[in-house]
Amino acid sequence: MRKSRQRRLQGRTSCWVLGGIGCLGLLIIAMVGVYLLGRAIQETGIMQMAQTAAEAEQKLKPRLAALYRGVQQYVKANNGKYPPNLKALVPKYLTNEALAPAVMNDGTKYEFVYRPPKPNDPPETVILEHKPPVKLVISVRGETAETYITYQVGKDGKIRDKTETVASSARQPSQGSGAGQ
Repeated sequence: MRKSRQRRLQGRTSCWVLGGIGCLGLLIIAMVGVYLLGRAIQETGIMQMAQTAAEAEQKLKPRLAALYRGVQQYVKANNGKYPPNLKALVPKYLTNEALAPAVMNDGTKYEFVYRPPKPNDPPETVILEHKPPVKLVISVRGETAETYITYQVGKDGKIRDKTETVASSARQPSQGSGAGQ
């Protein structure tokens, strides 16, 4: 009986070996997938876009909030009257540096724009914002989408995001085969 069992196992591969080879194959496929996904993310510009958006938010929102606080201090000290411009806040409420443009790592300068509200304007009336808008670009398979974000401060002090997205195509129209020429 022993000889017949040995004869049956001889020349056959164990199920454990086959399972191990299968797992190794799945691991290789997963690694290739992760590599290709990383390349796709890098080529689309998603990482650059996320970094630009984060940097803009970290630099612009606090500056806008500080400018708004200066405006509010002026308003309280002047019986509810808003300043005619941001320079009227220097040196009592703000420093000259607070009015200077914010400069991003890529060298883009963002200026701060102030529009004094009228007394009967609603609370969400925009009184502070930055120019130009933050530009975020993503490109996938020849299609490009540009998103423009502007942080705006309302009369009520809330910072809102104004977002505009423009999609464009980099693909050229296909040429005819020239058969009818």
